[in-house]
Amino acid sequence: MRHGRALRLAGAALTITAALGLTACGSDGGADDGKGGGKGNGKGGKPAASPSGDAAGAPSADDSKPQDKGDACGPGDLTVEARKAPGGRLLLVAANTGGKPCTAYGFPFLRFDQDQATAGVGEESKPKAPVKVAPGKAAYAGVTPTAADGSGGPGRDVKKLSVTFQTAGGDPLPGDPAAPALPGGSLHVDDQARATYWVDGEAAALKG
Repeated sequence: MRHGRALRLAGAALTITAALGLTACGSDGGADDGKGGGKGNGKGGKPAASPSGDAAGAPSADDSKPQDKGDACGPGDLTVEARKAPGGRLLLVAANTGGKPCTAYGFPFLRFDQDQATAGVGEESKPKAPVKVAPGKAAYAGVTPTAADGSGGPGRDVKKLSVTFQTAGGDPLPGDPAAPALPGGSLHVDDQARATYWVDGEAAALKG
């Protein structure tokens, strides 16, 4: 009887030991497989890698794809010329040298020399509809480089002008801007320099 009781006690002890061992193994699995306790995906709490090998949350290659320009005019469609105009102003003439029509949306984003900010715009010049430019035709914009009342400060002489076109949504069109030569090689501008919207005639661009 004593011998049988000893065997039963030994069996029970082995069963308890095995159960404790299984419980310990299960507690380690959550950290290794990335599913437990918010410890991150993978060992060491590091973020999981995306299929491209980048860390999760990093921008993918698709984010850097240029947006579709649609029917918006751009430097590949138009040749931009800067002409001297009365009153010290400039007239931008964007002639369609391509084989299909395009639309000159909004106004030109103008930068002088290495400026980060673009020139302002005269909202009063906004046309009722964007200008559609057929092959051989042009869109026009006027540029007032300085404020007549001196509110733009002393100003400075610049030697470069860049012209960026807009998408239908009003964003800068991707790609290199047009860079028309300045008449006489330079232009005096101040902090109140501004452009008009693209319009369909010289008179409208220089109005006011």
